[in-house]
Amino acid sequence: MSAAHSLRQDRRGVSAIEFALVLPFLILLYLGGYQLSDAIAAQRKVTIATRSIVDLTSRYTSVTNADLATILNASRQVMAPYSTAHASMSVSQIAIDKDGNGTVMWSYPTDGDGLTPGESFDVPAEIRQPNTWILVGEMTYDYTPVVGQGLIGRIPMRDEIIMSPRASNSVELKT
Repeated sequence: MSAAHSLRQDRRGVSAIEFALVLPFLILLYLGGYQLSDAIAAQRKVTIATRSIVDLTSRYTSVTNADLATILNASRQVMAPYSTAHASMSVSQIAIDKDGNGTVMWSYPTDGDGLTPGESFDVPAEIRQPNTWILVGEMTYDYTPVVGQGLIGRIPMRDEIIMSPRASNSVELKT
């Protein structure tokens, strides 16, 4: 009885056992928090890169395909340190007619499909101004998690930003 009583009173290993039980949860919490903050940072980079696309294009009065390739490549650099192997970007100009209907005038994509010239574009009501032009920058990105990529897989991210041309009413595409 004395050995059983002394074993029951011995508390020297309780902390180690409690730590061993809690450690997997703490590791999972740490890695999950890291992964969440990294995904949020990647989404923020997607937004900044998309804004760069349309912001740089809006500063021109006319552009060539070479200009647009340079703009999209510069915007791709904004994504560093994230790989842009699974990213596609495009910039397009939309004409809004007197009735407020949007039509794609030109579109320049990389690594994917842009908008089709001549097709209609649904312009949000809060920015729809008759007889104006807008620029639309779009980016899609498949984020690959650093931890647990086998469990989670790629996470699709997308952003679209609309701006008005700054230096003129519209940005002419010269081929």
